[in-house]
Amino acid sequence: MEQQYEYCTNIRDQKDLRDGFNELTRKTFCFDFTTWYQMGQWNKYKYIPHVLICNDKVVSNVSANVMQFYVNGQIKKYIQLGTVMTDPEYRGQGFNRYLMEAVLEEYAGKVDGIYLFGNDSVLDYYPKFGFRAVQEHSFGITNDSEKWQQTEPYALKKADMQNKDTFAGWYDTIVRSDRAGGDKNPEDAFYMFDNVGLYEFWLSHGYGDKVYYIPETDSYVIADVKDAKLTVYQTFGNCEIDIFRVKDYFAQSTSVSEIELGYTPARRDSYTVNEHREADCTLFLIGDDLAEFGTKACMFPVLSHA
Repeated sequence: MEQQYEYCTNIRDQKDLRDGFNELTRKTFCFDFTTWYQMGQWNKYKYIPHVLICNDKVVSNVSANVMQFYVNGQIKKYIQLGTVMTDPEYRGQGFNRYLMEAVLEEYAGKVDGIYLFGNDSVLDYYPKFGFRAVQEHSFGITNDSEKWQQTEPYALKKADMQNKDTFAGWYDTIVRSDRAGGDKNPEDAFYMFDNVGLYEFWLSHGYGDKVYYIPETDSYVIADVKDAKLTVYQTFGNCEIDIFRVKDYFAQSTSVSEIELGYTPARRDSYTVNEHREADCTLFLIGDDLAEFGTKACMFPVLSHA
């Protein structure tokens, strides 16, 4: 690596570098982290860009996202790599390889596993660093299944996440759930915790109008219906939630013939298991602790993607 290129892992609080990082992110992915930062959601110990700088310009990046999950009641610490990008003018010079090797070296032996989601153009790239591609599985059910149920619907209330008090109630539910330890969120077998900031990122990027409060259980659910398919992206709370009762709330006003979950349910036998297919989104991982993705049907929650 030539000396005129500077390696840096502390850009959050340096405005010029942060702006340059956002500019490269917009150019590459058509979004940036400006609003997330301004709202105080960017935790420098959880979302850590590793960048190369040339002439005061951010030209390449691999971000390390420090993630904690409850996996079947056990706490696991992973690193999710994301926002992998290099400015088109600087590609082909090994910058991304340099950053990838630096990140992997930094976290080797310190976490239970490292993973990322790669697009179709790099399926042969990540195995060069020891990653292996693994098939995720999703969970759902259709109305022609014998497991399909008609129930008394929950009295869901649409949550206005722009309202300060409403947002505080949702936030408090997550914090209380996090403090509950392995008994938290009994609906979810593979649950991200201690990362409200990432949930807040998704609320500000398309999911903020999909939040509902369930007074009966003092819980929240992020869900919507499209083309008669109810997608339940995530639930929050310490009580079990009957997904069919969520379904029947929406079925009062629109047709629902299918349910799909954005997470791994604790009660897997209530659903049909399918290979999870998403365009340009293949799971790659390193670490024996993550080996169950190759032997046991599960998926990283949709709202844990960084």
